[in-house]
Amino acid sequence: MISVTLARRYARALLHLSERQKELERTHEELSEIAAYFAREPLARRYFESPNISRTEKLAFLDSRIKSKVGRPLYGLLQILLRRRRLNHLVPIANEFEKLAERAQGITRAVIRTAVPITDGQAETLTRSLARRTGFKILLTREVDASLLGGALVSLENQVIDRTLATELWRIRRHLLQARVHGRG
Repeated sequence: MISVTLARRYARALLHLSERQKELERTHEELSEIAAYFAREPLARRYFESPNISRTEKLAFLDSRIKSKVGRPLYGLLQILLRRRRLNHLVPIANEFEKLAERAQGITRAVIRTAVPITDGQAETLTRSLARRTGFKILLTREVDASLLGGALVSLENQVIDRTLATELWRIRRHLLQARVHGRG
């Protein structure tokens, strides 16, 4: 498995090149499609990983099947990865690229976990609030987790906003214990 650092290095290089060539959105879409294909098609991965197939033959395949369908930045990355025998690492590179590209486009992702599904109105209110707080457009993912009992847990970038019922009860308990200790004296 490729290290996150190495995947991020390739992703950063692709990001800078696609920004310079003003093809960031196109590169983002195309890389997502190709990475998804590689993730779900083991035969495609095996073809490029096979030592029995020459690199020249693999490059010819890229030229005939992929070159005309993708922009120059992505095609250049595919060639480099093939030459360095790292084309099988395309999926982690694509994951890192997605994070960097979204950030460059002013987008960030958030996940809200609740005990019951939230309404579209509640999701929209939360999205607007998080957008004001971060200055980014928010892509919100909703998840239902019955073990939460109530409240919500929001994950945003490197932050967790925990307003679950269990955490609120723990805070109340801690406050009451501290109040009792201070009141004895």
